[in-house]
Amino acid sequence: MSLLKPIATGAPSSTFPQRDHPLQPKGISVSDKPIQTNKYYGNFFLGDQKFPNFPQPYSLTWRNNDDHFSGLAISHIDADQYTYGPDASKDPTEYYINPAGLFSIIISANEFSSGNKLSATDSRHFSVQLTLEPSQSSSGSITIPIVTGSAFISSVYKDLTPVFNSSIFVKSLDKGNIKGGTKYKVTLNDNKVWLIYAFPSDSSSFELKKDSNSKLTASSKFNGLIQISKVPVDSVNNGAGEKVYDQYAGVYPTGITLSANVSNNTGEYWFTFDKAGDKSKSPLVYALPHHQNTFGSDTQKAKTSLSLQTTVMGAAVAYAADKWHLVENNLPTDVEFLPLPWNGGKSNYSNDTLNTIKQACENDIKFDVESASDTNSMYASGKILAKYAQVCLVAAKILKDDNLANTGREKLQKALQRFVDNKQQFPLNYDKTYKGLISTAGLKEPLADYGNTYYNDHHFHYGYHVYAMAVAGTLNSGWISDSQTDFVNDLLRDAANPVENDQYFPFFRSFDWYAGHSWSKGLFASGDGKDEESTSEDYNFYYAMKLWGIVKNNNDIIALANLMLGVIRTSMNSYIYITPKNKIEPEKIRGNYVAGITFMNKVDYATYFGDKVYYKQGIHMIPITPISGYVRNPTYVKESWDATLAPIIDSFSNSWTGIVYSNYAITDPSAAWKEFTSSNFKDSNIDNGASKTWYLALAAGMGAST
Repeated sequence: MSLLKPIATGAPSSTFPQRDHPLQPKGISVSDKPIQTNKYYGNFFLGDQKFPNFPQPYSLTWRNNDDHFSGLAISHIDADQYTYGPDASKDPTEYYINPAGLFSIIISANEFSSGNKLSATDSRHFSVQLTLEPSQSSSGSITIPIVTGSAFISSVYKDLTPVFNSSIFVKSLDKGNIKGGTKYKVTLNDNKVWLIYAFPSDSSSFELKKDSNSKLTASSKFNGLIQISKVPVDSVNNGAGEKVYDQYAGVYPTGITLSANVSNNTGEYWFTFDKAGDKSKSPLVYALPHHQNTFGSDTQKAKTSLSLQTTVMGAAVAYAADKWHLVENNLPTDVEFLPLPWNGGKSNYSNDTLNTIKQACENDIKFDVESASDTNSMYASGKILAKYAQVCLVAAKILKDDNLANTGREKLQKALQRFVDNKQQFPLNYDKTYKGLISTAGLKEPLADYGNTYYNDHHFHYGYHVYAMAVAGTLNSGWISDSQTDFVNDLLRDAANPVENDQYFPFFRSFDWYAGHSWSKGLFASGDGKDEESTSEDYNFYYAMKLWGIVKNNNDIIALANLMLGVIRTSMNSYIYITPKNKIEPEKIRGNYVAGITFMNKVDYATYFGDKVYYKQGIHMIPITPISGYVRNPTYVKESWDATLAPIIDSFSNSWTGIVYSNYAITDPSAAWKEFTSSNFKDSNIDNGASKTWYLALAAGMGAST
């Protein structure tokens, strides 16, 4: 039975006033169906629509008589083409990036000589459908279903004369054989080989000629399917890759349907491909490394010899299957509200330990959370609410001190109620354009509150609020009435709605089931696509989602969150939490031990707020919670600490000190406890989203020897 069941049904709470979004999309109609805001194809309807999009392994860019090219440009970059910088001679380097503007094949038509119009429809989690039409005519079109991972870029031509351009220039054009259609092999000046297949839907003929070094033109108008693919460099000479493409040409995916199930601590999920064309065949789709490592035996049988490099996620391998079956073992079923030891041993709550924690808690419980959380930012407020919730949790569940717990709980409930009632400085509105909950802080200044109004970071911001509400619920279930439940459910639906046909919220806005983690950038056009900086705040949302499921006794939410955390652990340890042993990411960046900001076109060992090493490492740690050691395993934590933080730990003393030591508790809780109880550890060493109470409880719960 699928886990993808409604968190709630119906319209969002009436406490959220409804409005149109200040940024209307270009080239995509606003309708009753939600528009995805954080997916790989967002540049098609943002800005001037001309930044690249990243379905993997190809990238796609719309051209409209730019450099005389008009149509949809297909690019693919091999690993030896990556650009490293800013000093490529350094090891490790700070970033690698895929070079821009290398348009191998541009899908076009002779009728586009005066330009073309781009429109998009059917905005789904894995896919979108594009339509290209002549600017000066209402007749003829090219329909292009874009599905993540597709081995072919497939185009359905209607009453247009096909043209294919190349910014790299055509070296040779050779006609081949394919059953039911026509095939051409195109060798470009970089010696890369591309294949063009044409399957007519009527009596159309398809004959290509080389008009110039940059242009191939068909002899007449064409109706039917045209598919384009790149032959992997290592299979050009032996013909193996070409044979695989020949075998599966004619069929193509138009979308992907997700299903999922969890049994005990094993999770399974499936990608079922909607397909068109020759449906007697299975579609050919590229799988990322983390897919390949978690495929069930049934899907492993569908592996082919084709392999192409992706932009930032290693080498993809093509599989020919109607359905992918993926399995995640060892889901975090035992992780709940309280810390667990991740590196052996057991939690240490001796009398001396509890007394030390209590001293901190007696001080932290005095914090005026109601005033402090009255900020102009959903993110800042959320961190403060979650921080105080942790203090209350320790008082009730570890210290078992009723006086402290009752004092804290009442203050926490009052602070949270402001947001339940939507009475904060900048209330949330329900956006009727893209279908979501947005802060009113950014209605005039898009980057206010970190871009929340434009769908930046919703899983970061709302995860803290959901966490604090879950803690309040486990401390006092009687406080969770319909209004509190509606508030949390709407936040969950905004970022992680598990129902595709929900007219009020998109299907998993933030999370990307293909990439295996979320993307934080929303409605901002970007040459490098979407990105994510704080991976720990990513999984914090799904951890909070799980805790809410526990409070509401909703096993479906619990199981879904567990599965998503399992997928995140696999993905992040493949592409983001890297060491020199990693074989997926380029060797020249592995010594950084973390990706930094992961874009769709670039990996940059950096942050948006500074270049200190402890910023670059620490932004992937906050907040440290019981789930942290599940994703950031003790071996990785120790190796990254020894290589990047140990050499500089005595060179700074600020709020990041507590962050990095709380992370170190995953592998060495005794060392963390020693730091937190040292006379050198000051209030200034504690981040505004944490407390000394929580740091001590973490170290003790993870097994500190005190």
